[in-house]
Amino acid sequence: MILQNLPINTLRNNLYIMAFIVESKIQINTPVDWVWQTLSDFETYDQWNPFTPKIEISQNIGSDVILHVRMNPQSSKIIKQKETLLVWEEPQQIDWGITNSMFLDTVRTQRLRTLDAMTTEYYTSDIIKGPISLLVKWGFQKKIKHGFDQVALSLKNEAERRYKASVAASTT
Repeated sequence: MILQNLPINTLRNNLYIMAFIVESKIQINTPVDWVWQTLSDFETYDQWNPFTPKIEISQNIGSDVILHVRMNPQSSKIIKQKETLLVWEEPQQIDWGITNSMFLDTVRTQRLRTLDAMTTEYYTSDIIKGPISLLVKWGFQKKIKHGFDQVALSLKNEAERRYKASVAASTT
């Protein structure tokens, strides 16, 4: 069978066995609405997000998402990555990914879950699949995992800081 003559979906479906996932999660001692405000405030990412200090995004499903990613925290080098907005469910979830490539499909999920009135779980993952996913895994999995862990901790710190500042301001 010649690969060139196969429909793109057949090719993609048969190549999905080459996949991996990168995940991170953290508990944030702040109500979910405050965490969502921080997570979806893309204008301030440069102030708290060391892995993705800039994101160009609209809330329109199917629109472009331009990520400015710092794979190496010791470097100032930024990689621009174009993806597509897949899900926007306020205040619970944002997904974007690469969906139009024969070689690589990705879905990055950032999900918030209320544990109680003052505690939110932040979970993020990237499912990476396709013919070059093993190359991506070999070259970038540890850097992506480190970046996701940094984002989770930085989101926790920023959301808790914003919430505490708001509570302090309202009591004075």
